[in-house]
Amino acid sequence: MKVELSKYFVKKLSGQIEKYQFDVGVLNDGPHYEAKNELTTYAGGPVLKKSRVKSGLSTGEVLVENQQRLNINLLSRPFQEKNSDILRFTKAFLELVASGKGSIKRVENLLQAIVRNPILNEEYGSNKASTADAKGFDRHLFATGQMFKAILARATRVRK
Repeated sequence: MKVELSKYFVKKLSGQIEKYQFDVGVLNDGPHYEAKNELTTYAGGPVLKKSRVKSGLSTGEVLVENQQRLNINLLSRPFQEKNSDILRFTKAFLELVASGKGSIKRVENLLQAIVRNPILNEEYGSNKASTADAKGFDRHLFATGQMFKAILARATRVRK
């Protein structure tokens, strides 16, 4: 069975989709703080507590330094592969656009998960043994969790 969509429907749906703009990254950049030598938990695992001492870098700069060190764009790489997070985002977004049902916040959360989940799942490798020993745990790209927490997504409805 072959299903063919009318040109009118395709044009209307395209118009609805193009009304949205998505941003993902460190959207509210602020100072990055040094770590204390005390453990706490965040995002399902151990992290170091942050101190009140500024590191001299912003959280966005820490993200850029990590990307340069790893030679990986942590914000765009997750979109280069088809995975369940992208499928969930696509389904929720199309539901929002096509039927008007659904939640823009859910779409934003799913978009955020596309970028954050590979970090959580340690898809970018693990720490060196010396780094893991110094931190007291082995969670790559996590020290205090500030960078991870700062990765946010925003969907904006644009007027044309």
